[in-house]
Amino acid sequence: METVQIFLSICGAISIVGGAAAVILKVVRPAFQMSKRVEVLEQHDKQDYDRLKAVEEMQKQQSKCLAAMLNHAITGNGIDNMKRIRDELLESIIDK
Repeated sequence: METVQIFLSICGAISIVGGAAAVILKVVRPAFQMSKRVEVLEQHDKQDYDRLKAVEEMQKQQSKCLAAMLNHAITGNGIDNMKRIRDELLESIIDK
C-alpha cells in the first residue's frame, strides 16, 4: 500500500511539473515569436524608408528638369542650365 502511495505521489509531482512547464511554454513562446516578427517588421520598415527617400530624391530631380524645360520653353534660353540638370539627373539614376 505504501509503495502505491509513493508511486502516486511521484506521478502527481510529475503531472504538476509538466503542467507548470506547459503553462510557462505557452506564455514564453509567443513572446519569442513576437520578437522575431518585430525584427522582421523593423527590417522592412528600414527598407521602405530608404526606398521612399530614393523616390523623394528622384521626384526632386524630376521637378528640377520640369522647371528647366518650362523656363526654356518660355524664354528659349537656359540650355546650360538644362545640360547641368541633365547631368545631375543621369548621375542620380546611375547611382541608384
